[in-house]
Amino acid sequence: MSHYSGSVPDTEPARAWLVKTPCKADPDAMFATSTAGIEAAKDVCRSCSAVESCLQWALETGEEHGVWGGLSDKERRALRSRPIRPISIDDYTGTPRTSRQGLSFQEIWDGGTLADGEHLLWVGPKVIYRRGEQQVTPNRLAFYLDRGHWPEGDTKRTCGVAGCVRPAHLNDRTERDEEADLAVAV
Repeated sequence: MSHYSGSVPDTEPARAWLVKTPCKADPDAMFATSTAGIEAAKDVCRSCSAVESCLQWALETGEEHGVWGGLSDKERRALRSRPIRPISIDDYTGTPRTSRQGLSFQEIWDGGTLADGEHLLWVGPKVIYRRGEQQVTPNRLAFYLDRGHWPEGDTKRTCGVAGCVRPAHLNDRTERDEEADLAVAV
C-alpha cells in the first residue's frame, strides 16, 4: 500500500508539505499494524517539519489508516470523538508547544503563507503561540496585520477556499454587521 496513493489532494499548494517528508523513504512503514511498527512510524513523524500539516490534513479528510501527523488511526478516531478545540501535535508528543518566541507577527506571517492565485494559503502551525501572549489563529493574525486591530468576535472566510487567509477574504463580526446594515438600507 502506498503512503501517497491519490488520497492527498492533487494540487500543488495542498501537497507543498509533502515535498521533503521523511516518510517518503519507506511509505509502507507508515501503515504498520504491530505496536512496535506503529511506534517506529511515530518516531519518523516526530522528526518531520510537516507533522502539524500532516495531522491537520488527516483529521480534515478523515484518513482512517496508517500513522499521519504522529498519530495512529486509533488516536485520530479518539480525537474526532472529542469536542472541537485547537489541536497541536505537541499535545501528544509531550514536548512544549511550538513557540514563536523572538519572531514578530509579520515574520510568522511571512513564513506561514503560500500564494495560490488570488488566494493566500496558510501552511504554518494551526495556532500561533507566543510566550506571555494569548494564542492566535492564522485568520485573526491576517486580520490584525491588515487592519491594525484585532477582530471583534469570530473571523470568517468570505471566499469559501479552505485555508485561505488573504485579508481581503476575511471579515469579523463588526464588518458583517455593517454589511448587513447596508443591505437593509438599500
